[in-house]
Amino acid sequence: MKTFKFLHRWLGIIACVFILLFAVSGIVLNHRSFFSGVDIPRKYLPKTYHYHNWNLSAVKSATPIGRDSLLVYGNIGIWLTDSTFSSFTPYYEGIRRGVDNRRTAAITHTAQGSVLAGTMSGLYVLRNHKWHPLQLPVKEQRITGITSTDRDTWILTRSHLVLFREDDQGFSARQIPLPYPSDFKRETSLFRALWVIHSGKILGLPGKLLVDFMGLVMIFLCITGIIWFVAPDMMRNLKKGTLTRKRFARLNRFSLRWHNTLGIWTLLFMVILTITGMFLRPPLLISIVRSSFPAIKYTILDHPNPWYDKLRDIQFDRHNGSFILSTSEGFYAAEPSFRDSLRRIPHQPPISVMGINVFEQPADGVFITGSFSGIHRWVPSALHVHDFITGQPVGPARGMANPFGSIPVAGYVNLGENGEFLFDYNAGILPMQHQARVPSMPAEVKKKSPMSLWNLALEVHTGRYYSFIFGDYYILFIPLAGLVILIILVSGGVLWLREYRRDKRRNKTGINRGGTEALRIK
Repeated sequence: MKTFKFLHRWLGIIACVFILLFAVSGIVLNHRSFFSGVDIPRKYLPKTYHYHNWNLSAVKSATPIGRDSLLVYGNIGIWLTDSTFSSFTPYYEGIRRGVDNRRTAAITHTAQGSVLAGTMSGLYVLRNHKWHPLQLPVKEQRITGITSTDRDTWILTRSHLVLFREDDQGFSARQIPLPYPSDFKRETSLFRALWVIHSGKILGLPGKLLVDFMGLVMIFLCITGIIWFVAPDMMRNLKKGTLTRKRFARLNRFSLRWHNTLGIWTLLFMVILTITGMFLRPPLLISIVRSSFPAIKYTILDHPNPWYDKLRDIQFDRHNGSFILSTSEGFYAAEPSFRDSLRRIPHQPPISVMGINVFEQPADGVFITGSFSGIHRWVPSALHVHDFITGQPVGPARGMANPFGSIPVAGYVNLGENGEFLFDYNAGILPMQHQARVPSMPAEVKKKSPMSLWNLALEVHTGRYYSFIFGDYYILFIPLAGLVILIILVSGGVLWLREYRRDKRRNKTGINRGGTEALRIK
């Protein structure tokens, strides 16, 4: 018991700051839309979060909108420049305030010549150098991909496909129900199951609020634990009988009582949250990335929409007149009417579990796919996949690839005669030709591209934020922190159980003694 007391006391104090940050960041992560307008200047953050050379997913791609005008977009929002990158002008007027809302996944031209932008905050059309929001016929407004055919534009969210049309009367949009995939099984990946359990999303809004409450409980336990830790020393320094000492004694008793009460009643929930969180980040993530099991009925994992929260990008294959959808479970092909089941495409390029970042069609039937697992040239009709940089053939991917490859590709831009560029998440812009001029990242772009509070919370919650302390070993932070928290929780539960049994024995003994005395008096 001394060992349990030592572990609970000292590990709790040492890990207290990290547990507080886990709890606060988790609450922020559960309410992205609410916090989307709050930004943090990067000058207040560690240097690993400072932009240099277009790194940190600053740029996803670029779209020409004139003879010598380009819209460069990505995490920095939308900026206007020319083919020589001589100057950059912010071009996101009309989009909701906040860098998270300006985060842009796609910009495209409709058949009628309008320019559409798909962002985190919804779909926008460009009119007189200002973006105007367009309402979609689905509750979810976050755009993940846009593609066009000869007359129509197709908008993809994380769960729905929308057919978008423009005519003399304006814009119209209707949802296109996506049929089940031909290989559909009512199963879910273990990674997704753990994620929705950890966030509480498995039970919808009530589940998220329950997890928020667990976060508040963790904050309360940390504060009361600190009070309980420092109270004895502080009380010894106060004179007996003083009002300050009496108040401090009441505070200490309150802290001890509710620390134990809330701690034991929420112990199981906090153990579940800790274990599920440990497996959502490498290295433990790699062990479950290809595991699956039957979907749990009556939860969000058994959603009637088979594509709920699975859609990531879309392209219209001009070679054979079909659509290709990138999903969290791989690539699927669909005929234009979307009446037949979507069929899984054989011999797919590897895509990181972190998601696809590049999906371009430089020529009919030829695609460039990029993610943190690398960048590849893919010809689906010929079943060819080659490494885009080395040209070497790549074997067929089985499920989602490991989170990180040799080059974590965050973006790709092809300007023809003006050069072809990759955007490495860490290193930034990389020219594919030696003679290509590499544009430097202007100070104005850096200044006007802060970090959203939600993204900062994500970095803290996943442990990446602590890389400035632990270096490359930060990847071990989550499993080790989870192990420490489990020890704190289990040791606290054991200590509570011991005291509970002791109190029970004392009460039983007191009753017996009282009964004996009563008999004697009688």
